[in-house]
Amino acid sequence: MKLAIMLYGTRVSPRYGYSQGVLIVEASNEGEFGRKTMEIGKYYPEKIPELLSKEGVEVVISGGMNQHFQNLFRLRGIDVIWGIIGEADDVLAAFISGRLTPGMGCCPRRRKRRFRGRG
Repeated sequence: MKLAIMLYGTRVSPRYGYSQGVLIVEASNEGEFGRKTMEIGKYYPEKIPELLSKEGVEVVISGGMNQHFQNLFRLRGIDVIWGIIGEADDVLAAFISGRLTPGMGCCPRRRKRRFRGRG
């Protein structure tokens, strides 16, 4: 399986739109077979799903990602695991071992925002 981790430095990008690069890894339950890093700063966020699809990516991992971008990936047959934080290598290890789940980290699904009025 080929997966992509959206990067901000060496960490998973906190928001899809802030990604500076992408780590593309071929992996299975036994571990990883190969990896490469691509700079994506010259691409609009809407073009990245197409780029990763051409690379044969089946799963993308990111921090926060809005529904629009999730749909763009899914339309190309790429599964999305979002809401993930941490070092990319730690996240990769969690994915390979089957411990990575959507919403791990700071962006759980349907998080409620609370606003306090001043008065």
